[in-house]
Formats: sequence, structure tokens, C-alpha cells
Amino acid sequence: MHMIRLHKDSAARWLSGVLPAVVFLLVALFSVMVIRDYGRESTAARQTLLEKGNVLIRALESGSRVGMGMRMHYAQQQTLLEEMAGQPGVLWFALTDARGNIITHSDPAQVGKSLYSPDEMRALTVDEQERWRRINVARGAAEPTPALEIYRVFQPLHTSGKHAMPRCDAVLPSDVGHQAIFIAFDARELVTAQAREWRNTLIVLFALAAVLLATILTFFWYRRYQRSRLQLQEAMNRKEKLVALGHLAAGVAHEIRNPLSSIKGIAKYFAERTPQGGESHALAQVMDKEADRLNRVVSELLELVKPAHLALQSVNLNDVISHSLQLVSQDAQSREIALHFAPNPSLCRVEADPDRLTQVLLNLYLNAIHAIGHQGTIQVEACECDGQRVKIEVRDNGKGIAPEQLQVIFTPYFTTKADGTGLGLAVVQNIIEQHGGTIQVTSVTGSGAIFTLYLPVKAKQQKD
Repeated sequence: MHMIRLHKDSAARWLSGVLPAVVFLLVALFSVMVIRDYGRESTAARQTLLEKGNVLIRALESGSRVGMGMRMHYAQQQTLLEEMAGQPGVLWFALTDARGNIITHSDPAQVGKSLYSPDEMRALTVDEQERWRRINVARGAAEPTPALEIYRVFQPLHTSGKHAMPRCDAVLPSDVGHQAIFIAFDARELVTAQAREWRNTLIVLFALAAVLLATILTFFWYRRYQRSRLQLQEAMNRKEKLVALGHLAAGVAHEIRNPLSSIKGIAKYFAERTPQGGESHALAQVMDKEADRLNRVVSELLELVKPAHLALQSVNLNDVISHSLQLVSQDAQSREIALHFAPNPSLCRVEADPDRLTQVLLNLYLNAIHAIGHQGTIQVEACECDGQRVKIEVRDNGKGIAPEQLQVIFTPYFTTKADGTGLGLAVVQNIIEQHGGTIQVTSVTGSGAIFTLYLPVKAKQQKD
């Protein structure tokens, strides 16, 4: 059984520590891969169009070069351009001068018109470098068609290579300056590919984000589950110890209380028959006091382990706190300790046992007074914390509690007092848990301690 528990604990540590890191690393890796691959399909489609455009432009330049050698007429160049514009996906071909005037166009009706203004031509930076841009081509009343426009300087007289043709005058005029070739391809498939890539990338990133979020939520849920499980296990261990203490307390109460009664009676007998101020009288008083202390230890032990019988009733916590503070006011005043409590008029009533709660608060006050010693403050506050519970804080500015003591402060028989029984806080915890509540303590050595009680509100009634 012990080995099985060890394996479970190891698996739990791996699940709560290593697994989230692994999932985070995988999500980050997949995210990088998705972002890196984004645009690959559309880039490939665009590159295909650019290569196709480059091939068509070179073909037109080659045809024009051959035609020039054969004294080609503009009409023949126009025919060649119209035929080449019949390629799949080509929207139009256009050849312009440096000012943007159309020399030839795949649509003969556009010849002589202006494709772009001189300013637009300068902005396009038409040179020997092939360039491209995204445009929308208007097609009558229909929605404009997205297009990829490729353009550069038209070079039919390029002289590199063995097939270069000499410049000839013939029909082609020489005053048009540098000519520019434009070709527009239908880019609807490219736009669709980009939209599909964007959609698919978002879907994958959202899926990865969902996985990461689910892992984080699972991690925090599991950590919370582990804390709850640990608290439950500690409570079960504590109850098992209390059961064992219960059997012990029953025997102790039976075996010790009867002899204690005899010892206390004998102590009183000697105290009454010895002169006051003598050694025998002092010893008899010590015997009587120690018998009372031992009887108190037995009583607190029985109080700790026996099932609590709570007399539940509707309780105004403002009244309970005020009454409990009044019980210790004389002791606090003698030590110059100020008691601060401001009743909360909006505090709801709770179902609780007022006598038991008073016992809890008295134990906390007495511990705070002992921790302060002389001159200090004890502050009590009460409020609703989440609509279903009421919180009571008891705060002091005493010497505080050492960190190693915070873990065992509610353990039976643990005490820092020379004359303490070590059962006071254990009884406090037992009473609070019997009410269905919890108790917590926080402290910094030298800066006091804060005891926080959480009590459930079983039935909210009319506020006072």
C-alpha cells in the first residue's frame, strides 16, 4: 500500500509539474510552425503568376523583336498582344509609353487612351526590374476583380544574346521613349488561398490556445484538488488521532479524576490545619493548584475528543463578539491592552452555538494577551466574505508565531506557554469544524498574528 501511494504521489507531482511545461512547449512549437508556414500556399500561387507573367512578357518581346526585323506594323503587334492575352487567367495586356499612354492593348478600344497618368507612372518606378502589385479591375457593373499586375520596361531591342536584333526604324516610331509593358492576372484564386490560409491559421492557433487554456485550467483545478485532498487527508488523520485520544481520555478521566479528588481533598485538609505563611501551608496550596491544573487538562482533553452537541440558534455575531470582549476587558485593562471592535450593522445572522463561539473567542483573546504581554492592541473585525460565509478576524500586535510553529499550532499538546496544556487551539479548531467552518492563522515573527474564522451562513434572516 505504501509503494502504491508513493507511485501515486510521483504521478501527481509529474502531472502537476512536468506535464504543463511539456504541453506549453509543444503548443509553442506548433504555433511557431503554423506561423512560419502561413502564406506558403499564397506565396507559391503568386510566384507561379509572376513566372507566367515573365514568360509572356519575354514571349511578347521576342515576337516584337522578330517582327521588327521583318518591319512589323503596329497592327501586327496588336494582333500578337491580343492573341497572347487569350492565355488562361490573363485579364489584359497593355503596352504604354513613358507618359502612360496606351500604345497597344489586348482591348483595341483602349489604344490611344491613358492607362496611368504621368505622376502614377513615376510612382510605379518602371524600370528593367520586374515588379508587381495588387489591384482591382473594374468590370462594368459587376464587383471589381482582384488582380495581380506585373510590369517593367518593355525591351524588344535588348541586345544581349546571340539572337539580338539591330535597331530599325521602319514603321515603329522612335519618339515614344521608354515603353512599359503591363499584364494583369486574375488573382481571385490567390485571394481565396490567402483567406483560406488566414482562416486555417486562426483555427489552428485558436485550437492551440484552447489546448493551452485547458491545460492551465486543468493544472489549477488539479492543484486545487490536491490541496483539497491534502486537507481532507489531514482532517481524516486528525480525526483518527482524536478517536485514539478519545479512548485514552475516557480511561484517563476514569483513572485520574477519582485519585485527583482525593489528592485535592487531602491538600485542603493540610491547608486548613497548618498555619498560614508556613512551608506546609504553601506546599498544600501548590498541591491543590496542581490538582486543579491536572483536572483542567483532563476536562480539556474530554472537550477535545467528545462529540460536540451544539445548541444551534440564530446568532448576532456582533453581540457574541462584544460579550466575549467584555469578559476579558479587566485582564486586558490591567495589562494596558486596548480592545478594538466596531460592530457591523449589515452583518447577517448565522445559525451557531453562542456559548461555543464565546469559548472560541475567549481562547483566542487569552492567547493574544499572553503573546502581547504588556501594552498592545487586539482588534476584532467581522464581515460577510462571499455571501455564504461570515469571516471573523482576531488580530494582535504581539510577538507573533514562528514559521515552523504555524504548521503544528493546532496540534493537541503543542504549546509555547510554561503552564499551558496545549489543548486550547485544538479545542477551538474542533468547535469551528463542528459548525462546518474553518480556521486559519497567519503571522510574521515580531509583528503579531491574525486568526481568521470562517463560519457558514445556513439561513440568512432579517438584519438587525
